[in-house]
Amino acid sequence: MCQQRLGRISLRGYYVFLFLLFFILNAWVGRGTLVVLPSLSLLFMLVALSGYAFLYVLLVAALGWLLGNLPGRSVQAVGVVVLAALMTMLLLVDGQIYAIYGFHINGFVWNLITTPGGIESMGGSAGTSWTVAAICVAVLLIHGVVLYVLRSRSVPRLGLLVSLLVLCMVGERAAYGVSHLKGYRPVLMAAQSIPFYLPTTFRRVAEKWGITMVRSTRLEADAKGRLNYPKEPLRVSADAPRPNLLVLVAESLRWDMLTPEIMPNLWRFSAQHGIRFTQHYSGGNGTRMGLFSLFYGLPGNYWFSVLDERKPPLLMQQLQQAGYHMGLYTSANFSYPEFDKTLFVSVPEKDMLSDDVGPGWQRDRRNVERLLDFLGEQKVGMPFMGFMFFESAHARYYFPDESVIRKDYLPEMNYATMDLKADMPGIFRRYVNASHHLDQQLGRVLGFMKASGKLDNTIVVVTGDHGEEFMENGRWGHNSEFHNEQIHVPLVLAFPGNVPGVVTRPTSHLDVVPTLLPMLGVQNPASDYSVGHSLLGPQGDAYRLVASWDALAYVGPDYKVAMPLGAGGLLEMRISDAHDGPVSEPDTVLAQLSEALADVLRDLSAFFRK
Repeated sequence: MCQQRLGRISLRGYYVFLFLLFFILNAWVGRGTLVVLPSLSLLFMLVALSGYAFLYVLLVAALGWLLGNLPGRSVQAVGVVVLAALMTMLLLVDGQIYAIYGFHINGFVWNLITTPGGIESMGGSAGTSWTVAAICVAVLLIHGVVLYVLRSRSVPRLGLLVSLLVLCMVGERAAYGVSHLKGYRPVLMAAQSIPFYLPTTFRRVAEKWGITMVRSTRLEADAKGRLNYPKEPLRVSADAPRPNLLVLVAESLRWDMLTPEIMPNLWRFSAQHGIRFTQHYSGGNGTRMGLFSLFYGLPGNYWFSVLDERKPPLLMQQLQQAGYHMGLYTSANFSYPEFDKTLFVSVPEKDMLSDDVGPGWQRDRRNVERLLDFLGEQKVGMPFMGFMFFESAHARYYFPDESVIRKDYLPEMNYATMDLKADMPGIFRRYVNASHHLDQQLGRVLGFMKASGKLDNTIVVVTGDHGEEFMENGRWGHNSEFHNEQIHVPLVLAFPGNVPGVVTRPTSHLDVVPTLLPMLGVQNPASDYSVGHSLLGPQGDAYRLVASWDALAYVGPDYKVAMPLGAGGLLEMRISDAHDGPVSEPDTVLAQLSEALADVLRDLSAFFRK
């Protein structure tokens, strides 16, 4: 490393400190991977951690060199310390995100930060904000003190060390490229735990030299393009019925909350008036893809094209063309995810109301009052579509005192200081209480529908946008993995003339639109507008598709296969059994699923123009 001076102050010792700090922080982020790697992959990861730590130091040193040309040594010192502190905080934040959710700071996180309503959707508290601010100040002060202490320390020249680190960077690039070419899974998986890792591949060089790339462990699923949705214009019968439609969606509501104890109102409603689907999966492990699949009947990879083209779902178009009165309410924001530009892009703004003030349970109560007013205003003969998105069950799992059925809950959640292992039982009890409060609000709406007689001519859909995990498989929350806890949700469907019952066969959010549109008189086969099937017809051995921001999972009766969706997604397919357990021979499983996965690829491109 070159020697920088602030007058008579050397930065060489500070740069050595930064290298050790960044190496330790990188290792801390990937600590879960380090302890399970085989020896060769462990060596790769240690070399990669060293190379990336050195790269971060070079960035700081480059700034120091540029500022060193300015008059006054304080400018250089402040600039170097501030950049080093920012990089330290970035690694700390990335480590916390990776520990909880299983992904690094990526395009999804950037979308969360930059989209209106994104930060609010995380449910942070004032205590968390103050803690993060205090940590930032502490990190900045520590860097300043270290620089001051090391300002005159004698450090030998580091030419040999720098040369070794450059070799580490080159060697790591080569090792990853060869592993990618040969499909060597341990190295590829190890790289995923390194913050901000940029993979290097030799695919074009290999093709030029006639080297065959091993493809058995990777499935390409980069499906984007111009929409061809629907494939054929909708054909609607002249005497199409116009039943009312009421869609009630709860944030983070997983299937095992629907019990007589936790959600007695919805349980009673399903037993008396609806059909309860016990093996129902969302089309996403997050709100964006979950609701997208519910309203479009399409896999999540279509989200980006739909957003670009501002294409409304056929369900909403059909309701509007039939003259339905709209009343849409959310206790979050219609702008995050961008439902005002996708699901409800064709709905007038006056028919949409967001309430994001105060705890989620208070927002839900206010919005239920608004929804009840809307329902009460509807006249006989004028069909309506009501929608409400409930926030109670979202972290930090809000509820009032009268909704407590699990008393030993964690009283306060601070994301910056929580101990996931020690605090998780108390956090889960918060979730149960919040789900009970949610049921109390659902009971108000469903009770009104029954008492007013409107239930006799209304289709009612009650479900969750996705599930929620509480470290059952090493993660907390959602948006991170395709574990059952994150994607298995309740579904209750009621419609005029249905016979109450329980359906135990596998179903999906992708099946809801193919169920609703025929009830509105649409005569097209479901394949014209969806990859799903009617909930009321035979499903056979149909698989389910679940998407995240950058990946998609095939969920079959025996296995799950998660695959990347374009650049920035998962670098390797992840294969597990249907209960999220490991499989001993993943390539054998892939061979068994080859026909099903070929069908998946067709689903991912079926509604793009050829």
